[in-house]
Amino acid sequence: NGYGLNGMSYEAIDIYEQMPKNMKNEMTHICILNACSHSGLVNQAQVIFNKILIKTTNIITTVVDCYSRMGLFDEAQEIIMNYEKSNPPYLIMYMAMLSGARNHRQIDLSKKLYDQMKNLFPNQKSDLIAASILLSNTYSSLGEDQQAKQVRIKQIGKNIKIGLSWTEVNGEVMCFKAHDRSHPQSNEIYAELDHLSNQLKENGYEYDSSWITRSLKHGETYESVLCGHSEKLAIAFNLIQKPQPSLIQITKNLRICGDCHRATKMIAKIRQCTIIVRDANRIHHFHTNGQCSCQDYF
Repeated sequence: NGYGLNGMSYEAIDIYEQMPKNMKNEMTHICILNACSHSGLVNQAQVIFNKILIKTTNIITTVVDCYSRMGLFDEAQEIIMNYEKSNPPYLIMYMAMLSGARNHRQIDLSKKLYDQMKNLFPNQKSDLIAASILLSNTYSSLGEDQQAKQVRIKQIGKNIKIGLSWTEVNGEVMCFKAHDRSHPQSNEIYAELDHLSNQLKENGYEYDSSWITRSLKHGETYESVLCGHSEKLAIAFNLIQKPQPSLIQITKNLRICGDCHRATKMIAKIRQCTIIVRDANRIHHFHTNGQCSCQDYF
């Protein structure tokens, strides 16, 4: 599992294959399938899945997630259909497909899955709120801000979890939320953000507005909204404390957005600093060559 979380999937496969059969169980199967899923190793996942004799609900869900991450929705749907021939529908399988549809900006599929979830799981309110957020984000990624807003107002209201990022510098743990100005060094932090933004743009970076999930307020720009994300604030804070760090470590309570992921890869390369971000899904190692351990499967 440690190898898988850190993007070392081939090492995870080697250990899995060396394990005696009597030591393999549902948990080990799920760990190796997750490792394949988070690194885009769909062929390896298929081979492993086919060899598993007892395919539990959680194992099947993991494979649905793998297919969905790769955009193989027909294959994911087929697995769900076969599962439901002898089992009741399982919400997490639909969430896995919906997450994949959001990543691949498949709005028609997202709407279809969301409607299915409302019909199949009408009493699971918190899960439907999470599904609403994914649907809203899919609309936003396609520039359909009004549709995204309508979904949020109708289904979500104000029950949106705030994104937070924690980082430790000089033995002190600091917490940032998006556009946070509560820190005594906020002016320095935002000055460093401006400097980072200029460095990124000088190296050809373009901010991806599809990751903005709300309408712009007066005076805001796509750049100012995306630069204010909590993980970018945490990175800037580290850089003002130590302008040439060898390592920056951040923990985030939500999944890192695509723009922050792309920006952090480039920041690690420009500043020649390894950046580790532990988000809600996995551990990202951003290396000084501008690559991430997740190989952009997150």
